[in-house]
Amino acid sequence: MKNTTTTPSADSSRMKAMLGGNLLALSAAICWGFNEPANKILIPDWISAGGVALSRIFGATIMIWLISLFIKPEKIQKGDWKLLWGAALMMLGFVYVFSMAFNTASPIDIAIILTFQPMLVVAIHAIFKHEKVGRLEWVGMGIAFIGALLAILGGGKLGGGRFIGNIYAMVCAVSYACYLVIIEGPSKRYGTINLMRWIFLFSAILSLPLIFTVSRHIPLIENPHWWPIGVLGFIILFPTVYCYIVTPPALKMTGSEIFSFYQYLVPVIAAIVSLLLKIDTFRWYQPVAFVIIVGGVVLANYAKMKNPGLMAKNT
Repeated sequence: MKNTTTTPSADSSRMKAMLGGNLLALSAAICWGFNEPANKILIPDWISAGGVALSRIFGATIMIWLISLFIKPEKIQKGDWKLLWGAALMMLGFVYVFSMAFNTASPIDIAIILTFQPMLVVAIHAIFKHEKVGRLEWVGMGIAFIGALLAILGGGKLGGGRFIGNIYAMVCAVSYACYLVIIEGPSKRYGTINLMRWIFLFSAILSLPLIFTVSRHIPLIENPHWWPIGVLGFIILFPTVYCYIVTPPALKMTGSEIFSFYQYLVPVIAAIVSLLLKIDTFRWYQPVAFVIIVGGVVLANYAKMKNPGLMAKNT
């Protein structure tokens, strides 16, 4: 009979990997927390939403391909190319729509709505990967959805600018959840740089038609200033290049659902930074919506932990 007992060294390695994955996920959440107010600083006063989105895509593509020159290339399996194109499409979707939301929406609203994304990951696994989801998990997802709906509707009247911006944020959450699920498999088969260079390159190719939609009137170019230039550089370097480089290994070490739970920190950081910089104001529905969303996600997570047999089937 085969001995399945794990050695202390194996347990130690597993613990180190889990710790490393959680630290990477935490650092990404911190960067994304600063990303919301940073985008609001630029959009639309210094550069259009489309301009910020394309700057992120093309800037990150150039930087990651330069880094890849020092990394041994890996052969991509034939069946994975369509996954990389799909991931690239989702990346372009959430980066572009994310930027569009800042034309009218509050950075705090956007960060809170994106907190609903972990439940979207669970829903996508259930619908497209046919993973079983318990009744209590669905209840948790429903509660979280109510919180997201409060954040969307609390932002202003139906059809108003703030409401439309919040709808963009919800579309962004759906796109990012799809992205996480798509790259979960490839992230276990390829190195981070080799994986991300193709996803960013494909995103850049797909975004080429959007260049014609960007306004030629760009205040940042017409009146250069170190502060907005620095903010744009931060957005490209940290919330884009760094975060998407650390996402695949973090996913590999923790899984998409655990990784997505770190989104809880993003609205907290975004709110603090936005209030300190006086680019947003706090509204009553925001903490209420946040607590409802987190409560729903925690309930769903508790339900999954309570049913280890279901977890084993899903993994």
